[in-house]
Amino acid sequence: MNSFKLLLVEDDPLLGEALFEALRGKGFKVRLAKSGAEALAAASDESFDLLLQDVRLPDVDGLDLLADLLQMQPTVHALVMTGQATVEMAVRAMKLGAFDFITKPFSVDVLLLKLERLLEYRGLEKQLEALSEDTATTRTIITRSPAMRTILDTMTIVAASEVALLLQGETGTGRRLLAETIHSMSSRKDKPFIRVNCLALPTQLIEAELFGVEKGALPGADRARAGLLEKASGGTLFLEEIAELPLNIQAGLVKRLEEQSTTRIGGSSHHPLDIRLICATRHDLKLLAAEGRFRRDLLYRINIVTLPIPPLRERREDIPLLASHFVERFAPTREQQIRLTPGLLDALLLRPWSGNLQELSNLIEQLTVLYPGQRIREHQLPPLEDAPLHIGSQFEKIQVGIPLRDAVADFERRYILRVLESLGGQKGRAAEVLGISRKVLWEKLKRQEPEQSEDTAKSACYDIVTDS
Repeated sequence: MNSFKLLLVEDDPLLGEALFEALRGKGFKVRLAKSGAEALAAASDESFDLLLQDVRLPDVDGLDLLADLLQMQPTVHALVMTGQATVEMAVRAMKLGAFDFITKPFSVDVLLLKLERLLEYRGLEKQLEALSEDTATTRTIITRSPAMRTILDTMTIVAASEVALLLQGETGTGRRLLAETIHSMSSRKDKPFIRVNCLALPTQLIEAELFGVEKGALPGADRARAGLLEKASGGTLFLEEIAELPLNIQAGLVKRLEEQSTTRIGGSSHHPLDIRLICATRHDLKLLAAEGRFRRDLLYRINIVTLPIPPLRERREDIPLLASHFVERFAPTREQQIRLTPGLLDALLLRPWSGNLQELSNLIEQLTVLYPGQRIREHQLPPLEDAPLHIGSQFEKIQVGIPLRDAVADFERRYILRVLESLGGQKGRAAEVLGISRKVLWEKLKRQEPEQSEDTAKSACYDIVTDS
């Protein structure tokens, strides 16, 4: 953290000095201002990454000062301090552009958690700035998920080959983008990339669309027309949702792949077939083949290499980065970009995301249209249609007749485990969502009720020890 410069504005000499020493001890470069005038002078002298400001100052209105400081240094991220009686003022400060607020009295651990979150968000913005400077014409794959990084490493290897590739994953996980990226990294990048959504093609037209048709061979065929296999010659053919192809079309595709040539419906001429085949499906093709609903010979030809694409709920660490990316994509100007509050990001992390990246993209676009330029909070999110178990339902699971202390402990245990599960086991993020320090979370997990299975308890302890 020694590269981050923080402006601390606090008129209380004891608290100011205590925070100054604590933050400097954690590696921040801290400048202490004991009044509004000193804060303005400091902002005129040098630039800061972070601002930690009390909203009650003796010589100036705290909100006016905040507005002035944010105008002087628009890239600074502000965290305001407030007493119990001035929470409303802190909320107003956030409307002016403060990132978050912390209520006095507070522990240094809680403050550091807030600053850690703020720095994480600031890091996301920096990553997005770097992405926006990328001169590549294709869209960028945005991730910091270890699972996705492994997939990208594999993609780099297979892109240089000609092997058939199967992308296995749910709808909305970015399969099309991955296929386009593989094509752009291959030797075929200057040739056509033809995408076929097998689910969207009308059954009666699939054969003609894929294989082409000669004039008069079918009703309405008033001219000869090349099929998509021909049009992809020299390039890449991407068959999306290949499991939706009827069995007779699958047989025709197998024949053409074996012969490396294609014949139009009603024709006799053979057209050479020079394509790189990439397929995608949300189904288990081996299971479908065992049930007779997918041809085994086709399965063997399309899955020389299989890439399992994780759903968004299994790569939740990507959600803040992706959300910020979509914020920039859907706002025509920076002034119209929505701003995502910490509470909103926490709510996004806890959603089930059955629609994956597409659902997240649609949500950010909707919020941008409804609240352009505003700070978005949790209550502004649309309700979930298939929401997970509500907290009220969790209470119904608690046994009636046990002491209140035991009931509260039982609910606390269930809720902590639910938050950890939703956040993929990230202890630091879970502690922040729960409003406690990592040390307290550790202690609570060590005191789990013995009804946990032994394996679960060992797993929880292992996660805590290895989580850095």
